[in-house]
Amino acid sequence: MIPPLCFVTDPVAPQPVIAQALAAAQGGAGWVQLRDKTLPDTEFAALARALIAALAPHEVPLIVNDRVEIAISVGAPGLHIGQSDGDPAAIRSRIGPEMILGLSIEAEAQISAVPAGVDYLGVGPVHATGSKPDHAPPIGHEGFAAIVARTELPCLAIGGITKADAAAIRAAGGAGMAVISAISRAPDMALAARTLCNAWSDT
Repeated sequence: MIPPLCFVTDPVAPQPVIAQALAAAQGGAGWVQLRDKTLPDTEFAALARALIAALAPHEVPLIVNDRVEIAISVGAPGLHIGQSDGDPAAIRSRIGPEMILGLSIEAEAQISAVPAGVDYLGVGPVHATGSKPDHAPPIGHEGFAAIVARTELPCLAIGGITKADAAAIRAAGGAGMAVISAISRAPDMALAARTLCNAWSDT
């Protein structure tokens, strides 16, 4: 079951990553994804283990971004990979059948290459976002809807998502929203997560 709200950690936000994750979980985020492109593997693995333990009382799974071997070594419940992170089918074989596997989709043309074994898609960027300066061109709500219509896999909207996007994403058939700065940069992160969840449920 894909939750309506997935929080993606922000390594350069004012609050520490664990504080971000706990606040998001307390506000209703159903998943937390650990994303940090520059942290050395040893430190990333230690942080992943700490997050798994911290989130366990909230029953919120940790999704590891990109780092396949670390996801395996720490026993992460899930892994999210991008288009340049390797063959999803080979990665599924490597991680086994139980781990959640997500794949980023940036354009409609990539849908036809999604293999069996992928559990959900992260679709976007819907909007331009400072959290990923090298992102693909924004696809907007129409682009998101076009991709959702081409697949039976659950789709999480990513890229500059705020509560204002909830209605359009849900109307397009999206499974939920993956959010970074709308939570990590909020003065009250738990309240921001709750507000996003409410925006989804009210649509």
